[in-house]
Amino acid sequence: MSSPALVQTPAMQQYHRMKAEHPEALLFFRMGDFYELFLEDAVVAAKALEIALTSRSKDRDGKPVPMCGVPYHAASAYIARLVRQGFRVALCEQVEDPRTAKGVVKREVVRVITPATQLEAAALGAAETSYVMALEPGRDTLGVAWLEPTTGEFFAAEWDGASRFDRLRDEIGATRPREILARPDADLPPWLSDPVQPEGAIPRAPVGDRAFEPERARRELLAHFGVATLEAFGCEGLPRAAAAAGAALRYVRETQKRDLAHVTSLVTRGSQDVLALDSLTRRNLELVESLADGARKGTLLDVLDHTRTAMGGRLLREWILRPLVELERIQDRLDSVEELAFRALDRGRLREAFGGVQDLDRILGRVTLGTAGPRDLVALGASLRALPAAAEALDQCVAPLLRQQAKELDPPLDLADQIARTLVDAPPALVREGGFVRDGVVPELDELRSTSRGGRATIAAIEERERARTGIASLKVRFNRVFGYYIEISKSNLGLVPPDYVRKQTIAGGERFVTPELKEYEDRVLRADELILELEGRIFEDLRARLAFAARRVQQTSRAAAALDVLASLAEAATRFDYVKPRLGRGDEIAFTEGRHPIMERVLAEPFVANDLAMGDGAPRLFVLTGPNMGGKSTFLRQTALVVVMAQMGSFVPAREAKIGVVDRVFTRVGASDQILRGQSTFMVEMQETAHILRHATARSLVLLDEIGRGTATFDGLSIAWAVAEHIAHTDAGPKTIFATHYHELVDLAADFPSVGNIHVSAREWQDTVVFLRKIEQGGSDRSFGIQVARLAGLPATVVVRAQEILRNLERTEFDREGRPRLAHSEDPPPAGARQLSLFAGQDEAVLAELRRADPDHLTPLQALGLLAELRKRLTR
Repeated sequence: MSSPALVQTPAMQQYHRMKAEHPEALLFFRMGDFYELFLEDAVVAAKALEIALTSRSKDRDGKPVPMCGVPYHAASAYIARLVRQGFRVALCEQVEDPRTAKGVVKREVVRVITPATQLEAAALGAAETSYVMALEPGRDTLGVAWLEPTTGEFFAAEWDGASRFDRLRDEIGATRPREILARPDADLPPWLSDPVQPEGAIPRAPVGDRAFEPERARRELLAHFGVATLEAFGCEGLPRAAAAAGAALRYVRETQKRDLAHVTSLVTRGSQDVLALDSLTRRNLELVESLADGARKGTLLDVLDHTRTAMGGRLLREWILRPLVELERIQDRLDSVEELAFRALDRGRLREAFGGVQDLDRILGRVTLGTAGPRDLVALGASLRALPAAAEALDQCVAPLLRQQAKELDPPLDLADQIARTLVDAPPALVREGGFVRDGVVPELDELRSTSRGGRATIAAIEERERARTGIASLKVRFNRVFGYYIEISKSNLGLVPPDYVRKQTIAGGERFVTPELKEYEDRVLRADELILELEGRIFEDLRARLAFAARRVQQTSRAAAALDVLASLAEAATRFDYVKPRLGRGDEIAFTEGRHPIMERVLAEPFVANDLAMGDGAPRLFVLTGPNMGGKSTFLRQTALVVVMAQMGSFVPAREAKIGVVDRVFTRVGASDQILRGQSTFMVEMQETAHILRHATARSLVLLDEIGRGTATFDGLSIAWAVAEHIAHTDAGPKTIFATHYHELVDLAADFPSVGNIHVSAREWQDTVVFLRKIEQGGSDRSFGIQVARLAGLPATVVVRAQEILRNLERTEFDREGRPRLAHSEDPPPAGARQLSLFAGQDEAVLAELRRADPDHLTPLQALGLLAELRKRLTR
């Protein structure tokens, strides 16, 4: 549908001009009390929103122009639905009063709403983040920036080498950006555009090459932060990181049409400043999403989250996904958790104070971006006034991190007091509803309110006087938005209407009239109401601007509160669940006594069986873990990794004692998965994941492997498992590894490699069933109890009995009386007339081939005996 054929009214000329500026977005064009969409936008939006598609006018050929619309007061819900479906929405507002406008009302696009820039409280969960991620690749480098428009968090990094895109995949999995910015011709990995991959589902924002020009991006950052160099932010010598950061900042500012006052700092992340956890490991360990349904329940986050604020909840998630590797910072967190754990009363006071604090970061974001309403400001003021009590609760604490955060917990109480003095305690959500400014704030407002309230009282007096004057007891003075104030008289009393009444409207039950006096009061009251709304709006905008100016102070307070909330949450979990403070160092060991799985112990009905582990620092660096199915091998693997993750994020751990040498990466290969849509089997995926681990693990890494090689033939799988384990054991200072397997042959590795040890999950057989003891013991196991587990699973008894018979045949490698292998046959004799196999069935094919080539008719008896002896000798080698 092309626009040239349309009748170009002034309003439609405006529409087409705005649409041309934002061709990639659905244009919500404000027309009175509605946002209207036209042409192709209307067709698309009507289908997506399931609303009526109509027409407003006709083109020059007389054909109707498609149009749909939504009420402006309910637009946010419709916009959220469109954005969830992947659309972008440009809001075109009336920016001048229609009553005073000369000609067509002036309109402008005041905001573009994208997947990452939904600022409304209902559009984003309190624990969710909404990052824009910008990417600027080079020959061997990758610049990355993350900007969270709703909170102002801003990070950048630059990675070198072949592993830069692996790091990108890890970061995307951790931060879950909602939009990605990149040059159209950027050389990025194919998986980033592959819809089958989880990372491929992220929308790509439409940006041009110029956004990433290094000098332009640099100027963008310098101007925003008001500095002469990027040295203080750590990216002065990282041109691609700076280019990505400048592009992200410009994109968010241009879509929001506002200065981003709440973006007060830029943090440059180092190449290895956190414990690296790839997406597979995060899933396997169920850190923030359960394997079952992707929900939070049944995750480490669910266990540890006792935060009282939304900011604290988001920060705790960040700590879990990005544990530290710097020993001093880890120790500071652990010391703070320890002190809060022992100071139960102070911790309770701190948590009680935080219970009155709402989402300061998100409210501040709406304030600075101009979308906050009166309730937001009241919530901000009340939250700031609750924080001094939190600081007082820490008066006696001595842990350095607690002291530092308490010092930064410095809310601008002068602004909080101003909010309390200006706004009523329970204001409406929107400015246009009015009535949110207290009496006594501005004398002019009080006068207007007196006029409005007095005018209504006068209207009531007029009604009483007119009833007395006319003798019409049912006379009513009413108001509606179309006719204003009017006098309504029923049909039966029309004969009593005075001559000075002016007929306004006839209705079914009577007629409506006005008088000069009523009209005069109406004008006075309505004008007062309009002036009240206008004045309240100016008062609100002034207050919101003052808060935006203080954004840095509010943000500092908010982030200190979030950190203290997380530390108190970890202390709460430690005391509730009997965790212990781990001892961390730069050594090479991972050891714990009576360690437990933090998630499993919370969901199991029976008590969790605790276990010990000692790796490295003189103990084996590679353990071959054997034992029965369902015995708890996978649980022990995950438990070990979770203890390390918890320790390095600064949490106490579920054990009686724990000592951890700081780990740089955790790798897990636990469980089976495939990528059928990409043509990759379970075994192919398993091998790819194993290859990734072997190439990237270092001496400081922790590797947890479960059932490597089980996706292929037995001998192939055993060979691969043996080679993988041997490779790790052979590698000088290889990673600390637990290798869980059903290939019991691997226990022999311990005889050849001093760095290899054997452990097993114990089980006992009782009355032809298996009892899982779930205890880790030294030494290897030579049984998997698979048939017993099959019986527990409900396999038919005949199948179980047959499996036992085949297992005995396999273990004995025996043959039956006809020379057949007992692998596939029972001990019963064959039925009469059954075909007999030759003596050598199942034996060496080369011997059989030579026997077939022999010609008995041309062999002497001595030659025949010699051949028989040779064949027998070859068969018995």
